[in-house]
Amino acid sequence: METTMRVREIMSRPVLTVDADTDVLDAANRMISANVGSLIVVQGAKPIGIITERDLVKKVVARAEDPRKSRVGDVMNSPLIKIHPDASLRDAAELMLKSGVKRLPVISDDGKLVGIITDTDLVSGASLGLNDILADLIEMHRESVHFQEPSEMVRGICERCGQLSDSLVSVDGEMLCWSCRDISR
Repeated sequence: METTMRVREIMSRPVLTVDADTDVLDAANRMISANVGSLIVVQGAKPIGIITERDLVKKVVARAEDPRKSRVGDVMNSPLIKIHPDASLRDAAELMLKSGVKRLPVISDDGKLVGIITDTDLVSGASLGLNDILADLIEMHRESVHFQEPSEMVRGICERCGQLSDSLVSVDGEMLCWSCRDISR
């Protein structure tokens, strides 16, 4: 691939953070008010982890934990899987696929959090000439995923919103993520 775009060119800034000692309810409310699916967990100014909507569901809601008593530091994912701002978008895509993550904090040489890049950013970047990256992502998925009939949940890009999803289901001939399936009901 000959794309030389760097992570810094499409990363999102500023990045929303939360202190490790914050209660989970407060973190969830911050995500809702900012319309984001994750927060980078910091201790002081140092990024030490990430908390996602999925963490809230799996580690708090499904276990019937009290979100006011649970601390972000207890449910976050750590250590951080991160990337440098000068890394290529291809490197970011490969790291996401190999690590099974959808978000990469962008950390500078001096350890500062300077941005975040998501799988959606990579897909959105297609309009910036990143079709080769998307083709490579699809090819990498082919190597690691055994495709099944669309009647079951599959991983891919939602045909309605364009987001990468682990749970696509065919609805009226379209492969839809859970969010778009809920809207179409």
